[in-house]
Amino acid sequence: MDVILCHLTADFDTLGAAVGAAHLYPGSRIVLAGGSHPQVRQFLGLHRNGLPLIALKAVDPAQVRRLILVDCADPARLGAAARWLQDPEVEVHIFDHHPVCAARPEVGSRFPFPASLTLACIEPVGSTCTLMVERLRAAMISLSPFDLTALALGIHADTGSLTFGSTTVRDGEALIWLMQQGLNLGQMATYLEAGLSEPLQALLSRGLQDIQIETVGSYRLGSWLVTIEDYLPGLSSLAMNLLDLADLDILIMGAWQQSAHPRLSLIGRSRHDFAALHEIMAAYGGGGHERAAAVTLKGLESTSPEQILTEILTQIRQRIPKPVRAKQLMSSPVRTIRPEMAVSEAQRVLLRYGHSGVVVVDERARLVGVISRRDIDIALHHGFGHAPVKGYMTSPVATVDPETPINEIRTLMMSRDIGRLPVMRRDPSGEEHLLGIVTRTDVLRHLHELPQSGDQARQDILAASLAGIEQLPDRDILKTAAGLADQMELRLYLVGGAVRDLLLNRLVGDMDLDLVVDGPYPVDAQSLESGLEGWGVRLGRALHQQYPEAKLEIHGRYQTVALTWPEGRWIDIATARTEFYPLPAANPEVDLGSIQQDLYRRDFTINALALRLNGSEAGQILDAFGGLEDLDKRQIRVLHANSFLEDPTRIFRAVRFAARLDFAVTGPTESHIRSAVASGLLDAVGGERLKHELKLILDSPLWRRAMRQLGSWDALRCLHADLRWDPDLEQQVWRAGAWYGHFERLYPELDRHHRWQIRLERMLGSLPQADQAATQLNLTQAGVERLATLPHLKAEIEPQLQGSLRPSQVMTLCDPVGSDVDLAGSSAGGGGAAGGLSLFDPGEATETPVEWPRSTGNGLSSQSIFSSDSIRGKKSCFGWSINNHI
Repeated sequence: MDVILCHLTADFDTLGAAVGAAHLYPGSRIVLAGGSHPQVRQFLGLHRNGLPLIALKAVDPAQVRRLILVDCADPARLGAAARWLQDPEVEVHIFDHHPVCAARPEVGSRFPFPASLTLACIEPVGSTCTLMVERLRAAMISLSPFDLTALALGIHADTGSLTFGSTTVRDGEALIWLMQQGLNLGQMATYLEAGLSEPLQALLSRGLQDIQIETVGSYRLGSWLVTIEDYLPGLSSLAMNLLDLADLDILIMGAWQQSAHPRLSLIGRSRHDFAALHEIMAAYGGGGHERAAAVTLKGLESTSPEQILTEILTQIRQRIPKPVRAKQLMSSPVRTIRPEMAVSEAQRVLLRYGHSGVVVVDERARLVGVISRRDIDIALHHGFGHAPVKGYMTSPVATVDPETPINEIRTLMMSRDIGRLPVMRRDPSGEEHLLGIVTRTDVLRHLHELPQSGDQARQDILAASLAGIEQLPDRDILKTAAGLADQMELRLYLVGGAVRDLLLNRLVGDMDLDLVVDGPYPVDAQSLESGLEGWGVRLGRALHQQYPEAKLEIHGRYQTVALTWPEGRWIDIATARTEFYPLPAANPEVDLGSIQQDLYRRDFTINALALRLNGSEAGQILDAFGGLEDLDKRQIRVLHANSFLEDPTRIFRAVRFAARLDFAVTGPTESHIRSAVASGLLDAVGGERLKHELKLILDSPLWRRAMRQLGSWDALRCLHADLRWDPDLEQQVWRAGAWYGHFERLYPELDRHHRWQIRLERMLGSLPQADQAATQLNLTQAGVERLATLPHLKAEIEPQLQGSLRPSQVMTLCDPVGSDVDLAGSSAGGGGAAGGLSLFDPGEATETPVEWPRSTGNGLSSQSIFSSDSIRGKKSCFGWSINNHI
């Protein structure tokens, strides 16, 4: 096991460096040697689940194979963990910006580092996080919003926000790169400190007593008008400190200077863009930014400072959005277990559904406790997997109601170090019912990844999506469905490719539309099994009543609904679901879930976008995984590392989307693909879904680009372990398709819907067990038989294709194949991946027409692609017989 070790009383630099090191050493665990600064504890109270933390006492020293020390080159700062350094079998890596000789010159003689020290990266920069950022950037590792915040906090804390003398250019460049990756500066303000002069410190104490605070929605708005004798520099720092210490969201501070030349200095600070302080101050002749603006007014005669402050506060109140509440953040349905369940079984539940904790209820579904992954890990570490969870669960449980605003939720999580809060609804009799659950992930997703309601970027996206709804095919049907969802108190979303193409302005008139319904529960798996219909079916039936001409079909256990109209329109409606893959490449097991869980089961971030169609949030984009940013960057990024092992067809979808959209597959995503292929678990998985992806790729004009990319990843092993893509095979596949395109032009009765199959059969024809690979892919029986016959025909015909043969002689040799079969491929030359013959039925495959004239046999001999010289050189040979015509 690799252990990343933070020093005693951890600060932001060691914590941020540990976060970065966790990416550089995959699978490692972070250990805090002992204690942390108060602000670090506050940070961990909300972000603990984002770290691979493990308690010091939970580490088995015998399992440690490598120690990574961050922000520490002094064993004396490691506490009890320093003894691990004495094991000669433990490899030691050090990352630090404090030179050992300067920090503790006596270290070398008193506690020498072991000979197993194999990496010592100790460089004179302002922060250890800078060293980590440089390596993460060089490795092109993608970072989450949490990772960016942790690393930036480390740099800010140890460089005094780039003001300390130890700060270097490298520190500034590291911060710039983090900002380019999407660092949310607003989330850092809570944890950063700034120094004040003595006069300002005295003024700060006065301000904390006199400030006027009001709550508007779920936001705290503060105002303070103070009279000063002379101008004081640094009033902006005073305002920022006052904003922090009073725990405000917005502050308007006025400093009224009564002197020979009176003036009013107005300073505004906000944690949110919706305040648009620069616009407010501009009306008085000032300026700034959304979150920081100021103006100085001189010679006030017609109005008073109090009146101006009142005007500004009125404008701010009008800009504050409605608060986000628990009912909007929560996930539902809630996964629950009984207190008698064994700890080991509870661990399997967490693994299956990807949860970091689970709610415990009794036989009457009453809330009795919550157990987290940390609780389970400790129990398992001590060998109590057989024990019931009631002995390790947390009880009593802190809860919230559906109307609790996000600020209160966040405060509760941070103050009590709680990772999840059940949402309870009280009925008229006073009994409480479990309605949903809000997790740290839900809160962090809102704070880090979703733009604020008043954010200009958010407003631009909202306007674009509302306009896009008007451009969608079947928009009238969607509006009707949205109205029905409002009546039924459901949340209706358009999901997947339609949202992606809407944002890319790539909408087409005949696209299928996928809708997901997220609604209140008691509708659960047991209810469905007992015959109660899910929300997707209920909405589908209601929509069918409005459009009786459509055909209603209900599919599967969870009753996905399909509505089809006679003219070909198609809409799918499903209840939000989650899924679990019991084995690599196996079919998933599906269960009910929330809209966030439904999006998480999808393939790539750009396809995990949801557009709200109804309610007060209509037109808003739900982007839980950074899909909007990936659309801007034109990149394909997978949702999680095991995605390709769970479903290998996603490898083929990645190249299909990359080719179709002209996007690039990100470096980490490509690494996950290569790892999945190299594992050998995906060899010859075949299947109907893989065949479908191949059809879409091979039917595309960009099929060659896609196949080359698959070949570079060796991903054709999914068809057969020996199948490789190379230039010879590509040429043969192209030639087969090109000739068939020529036939399709001459014989319009050929069916173009199967043109992809000629290419696929030509690929498989290069394999010695081509028919077995075709069977694994569920090809038609006719295709399997053609590929099974191929080796015999090759053995029979190839020896006769010698010397200078006229085209008519070639046709005579091929005539025994039959009048209803086309023969295309290479003759005796090539072998291996490019050799062999490929047979296909003209009624089952077509190709894009090639501009070659109708020819006689002699005429064909003049074509460079089919010449006597090429036959004699055993390069390429094409022959055919369609309806006995040549």
